Amino acid sequence: MRGVRVQLESVVPLRSRVVLAARDRRFLRVTSFLLAREGFLVNSTRRLEDLLGMVQRHRPDVVILDGMDSLTMTARALVEIEALPYSVAVLVVAEVPEASSPTSLRLLHKWSSFDRLVQEVERLSDGVKGKGEISHGLA
Repeated sequence: MRGVRVQLESVVPLRSRVVLAARDRRFLRVTSFLLAREGFLVNSTRRLEDLLGMVQRHRPDVVILDGMDSLTMTARALVEIEALPYSVAVLVVAEVPEASSPTSLRLLHKWSSFDRLVQEVERLSDGVKGKGEISHGLA
């Protein structure tokens, strides 16, 4: 499923562009489908190594990054995205309780309600402080 792009044809207007990076096939498929159904343009990858190239190519409003595969690769991806000459919001999801996340990195539970994920993606893409702010989870 490398580099899969999902956009359902419907009357739902395009909300924003999302790049989804996760090695978990089930999460990638379910989340891509549901976000596309809600009107998001979704590009996805199972390879974190491909993430920066996808971000540069597709210029998403929000990146959803599964942080459970490798904390080192997740941190490296965050630094690379932050170094881009334009702003991209980043939402890290993981299968850990949000309360146990480090204070420097707030996490959205990977399998929390889909409505909550959509609300967070919308909040990040709208940008309370300006479109494209870097955010590492929930405020």
